[in-house]
Amino acid sequence: MTARIRRPLCDVPAGQTATVVGLEGGREFRNRLVSMGMMMGCTLRVIRAGNGSGHPVLVALGHARLAIGRGMAEKVLVHPEAGSRRHEGVKAGT
Repeated sequence: MTARIRRPLCDVPAGQTATVVGLEGGREFRNRLVSMGMMMGCTLRVIRAGNGSGHPVLVALGHARLAIGRGMAEKVLVHPEAGSRRHEGVKAGT
């Protein structure tokens, strides 16, 4: 069995698809993310990575777009999907 790589959402590059595998915050943190539709097992796509620039991470979650601040994005653990690419019609970094 291969170990799944877990990494913070803030470290995932633009265009990459990932599955949420952990939320490392308290109850209020988790409740806030769940209210926005982000929960364990959901799949999202990074549209714009923060890249340490202080900008929020922009993700596509279904038809919704969420801007997640770096502090929150550091607490969202994801498993990047192997071989995922940027989808047509969505430019990385926009």
